[in-house]
This record gives sequence, C-alpha cells and structure tokens, in this order.
Amino acid sequence: MPKISRLPFSLLCLALLTASASADIITLKTGERIEAVIARETATEMTLELQISAGIKDERTVKKADVVKIDRVAPDETAYRAVMNLQTGKNSLLPAQYTGILNTLNDFGTKFPESTHLADVKLAETAFQADKKRVDAGEVKLDGTWLSKAEAQRQRVQIGGVQYFNAMKNANAAGDAIGALNAFITLEKNFGGAKVLPDAIELARQILPALKPATERAIENQKINETERLLGVKGAAPLDKPELIAANEREQAKADAALAAATAAGLWPPLAATSEKCLKAILTKIPTETARLEKIQVAPMRESIQLAERAQTEFADKDLAAATDTLKEAIKLWPANELGTRLTAQITAAKNPPKPEPGATPAPATTGTAKAGAATPAPKTAGATPAAGKAAPAAAAKPAPPAAASDTDTSESKATEPAEPPKPFFMTVGGAVAIVIGLALLLAGVNIFSKIRQQRSNDAQE
Repeated sequence: MPKISRLPFSLLCLALLTASASADIITLKTGERIEAVIARETATEMTLELQISAGIKDERTVKKADVVKIDRVAPDETAYRAVMNLQTGKNSLLPAQYTGILNTLNDFGTKFPESTHLADVKLAETAFQADKKRVDAGEVKLDGTWLSKAEAQRQRVQIGGVQYFNAMKNANAAGDAIGALNAFITLEKNFGGAKVLPDAIELARQILPALKPATERAIENQKINETERLLGVKGAAPLDKPELIAANEREQAKADAALAAATAAGLWPPLAATSEKCLKAILTKIPTETARLEKIQVAPMRESIQLAERAQTEFADKDLAAATDTLKEAIKLWPANELGTRLTAQITAAKNPPKPEPGATPAPATTGTAKAGAATPAPKTAGATPAAGKAAPAAAAKPAPPAAASDTDTSESKATEPAEPPKPFFMTVGGAVAIVIGLALLLAGVNIFSKIRQQRSNDAQE
C-alpha cells in the first residue's frame, strides 16, 4: 500500500467520529422550527449551532422572548443520528479509520445499552470488524471487490485516491470543511492520477464558497469574544488575572503552532475560533485556491477515464491494436491518468514478451510412442570411432548426453555441443566412499569415548 500522510487523516478521523451534542427543536413565535444545538445562553438570548450545509456549521442568536417552546431530543436519538450513516461501503477504509469508527459504535452501546437503536449499531459494528480483519491481512476492497495484497499494491494509486476521497466526503458531511480540503490536498498530491480526482475537484469547488462566509462570521465572533475576554480580565480579581492571561496565552500559542505546522505541510490552517491569525490565514487562502481549481479542466479528465476503461476492456479481449489506439487518445487528454499509463505498460509487455536466455538448450522432443521420461537417443556422428560412439548409461529422468565427436568433427560442431556439468563430490564414487569411512570413524570414536567414561565411572564407585 502507498505511504499515507498522517496529519490529514488525524483531522478527518476527529471530524468523522465527533458526535454532536444533544440537539433540540426550537419553535419561534413566527412558527419557524429550528433543529440545533444550544451552544450558549444568557439571561435574554441563546446561541444556536446549526448545520447550514453538508460541510458547514453556523451559529445563530435568538432572543428568548421570541421562543415559544423547546422540544428536547433524547440523548440516544442524538447520538444515533451521529452514527446511523456509518455503514460499510463499496470501498474499504484505512486501519486507523476502522479503529475510530469501531470505538464510536462501541461507545454508543456502552452509553445507551437500553436504546432501541442498539441492535442496528451492533450490526454495523460486526460488519466493520469483518472488513477490518481483511484489511489487516493486506486485502483492499475497491468498488465492491476485495483485492489480494499483491493486486492492491498494483492498484495502489486508485485505492489511495478512493480512500482519501471517501475521507474528504465524510469530513465534509461532519461539518469539517478544513479537514475535507486537507484530504483533497493529499489526494491531489499523492494520488493525482486516480479516477476519483475529477469528483474530488468538484467537491472542493463546492466547499470553498460556503467556507468563506463561515470564516468571515467566525472572525466577527472572535472580535466580539476577544472584547468580552478583555473586559472579563479587567474586572477579575487581582489573584485571578495572571491565570486568565496565562490561559489565553497558552491557547494562542497552541493555535500559532497549529498554524505553523499546517503552513509547513502545505495544508489549510485549523478553523480555530479564538485565533484571529488562523481565521485570517484561511480567508486569505480561499480566493487563491478557488481561482486555481477553476482553471482545472475536469471534462477532458472524465473523457480520458472513460477511454482508459474502454481500453481495459479491449485489452481483456486481447485486441491489443484497438487498446493501444484508445489509450493514445486517453493519455493525450489527461497525461496523468494512472489507469491509462498502467495499461500502456501492460500492453507494451504483452507485445514484447521476454525472450529466452541466450545459450538455453530446448528440451529434446519425444516421439508419440516413447515412454514418458525416456530420452531420445543421440544421433551417431559421421566418422565416429566405435569407442567414441558408446554413450555412458544415463539416469532415466535425464536425456542421454550426445555422443562424443571424433577428431574429424569441425570446431564449430564441438562448440555447439553442451558440456555435461560436473557432479558434486558427494555424488561421485570416491566422495561416497570418503563419506562412509568418515561416518564409521566418527561412530567408532563415540563408542570408544563412551567406554572410557563408563570405566572411569566404575573406578570412582570402587
């Protein structure tokens, strides 16, 4: 499997596995019903956290005087909504993702053992455990088919692309736009020839416009919160002020370190609500990345993928000429198409099979009436002497060596006759005799040594 960058996936797993807090349904006097999380409350207002799109969460402040009622949702219902879509799909995940998902499903059973959704959660947990077992053994599921470890290595670019695209979609659905964009960066950088790249580009183009207003609102909220924080520090007791100031400094240092790490890795900064530096860095990056993605022509990439898949079918049907022509069109449209380049190499190898090693002697042909394993007699050489014409008996499993040539043979004919390789020493008569004698001497020595030890033992007892 390809080497996977860990930083994006650590962010994506957090986004995927974070269960939302208890959601409530707030009904306003206007009749509007808002399903949201009550993030903060004051005496007169409440701040609601709600999902405004597949990948973006936002906050909304409402006055308590405008609220008619609040319907509380049971905790297990809220928790189940966070895991109900966790199902095994057509493509396998990375081991770390399986671990995180299994921990989340197991936590649900621990926290809500009496929930009516427990049976469904357990079924999902069993399915993920079965998939993880195969992944741990080196297999990979791609488009519903399990690939062996060797085949997974051959298709590592396509597999890596699918895994990161799935992580990108999961992070976006969990409201982690930054995690989704960081997954896209890794996909594009390490698996840029994967078939999922056009879809990943389209998804990134959808995330960026929603991220901009959310970041702008976060900057406005950060300024308000910072003003409130300073007022709180000013009005704090003298003994509490140093700790409040130190806590803020630690939080800012942590955000600065995360920003520096993301910048060094070429990733998006974290969406830290308390860090003006992080939020402004995101806002600065959005138009640059938007302009870059808009310049990428996705249509030729999609056409190239279709052509490469058609060439794959033609190659399977052994129509090498048609597959070659189709692949030329595919590579011309998108040179980085990994399926196209891989098939091109396979077709080239099929057209040019490896040649036999020079000097290799083909096995002698046998007649239809010859017994299996019997050697074909070597033809007698013209002018050979009777002594030279006699061949030494050979083992039944080996063809008889060709008859020795007489002095009248040319040097060319001698050069073409293969020389019989020398036998190992232990297979010669002399070698066998030497081994037998050596073993006899060794046994005799052992016998004499045993008798001496026995005699000494007897003497000691007397």
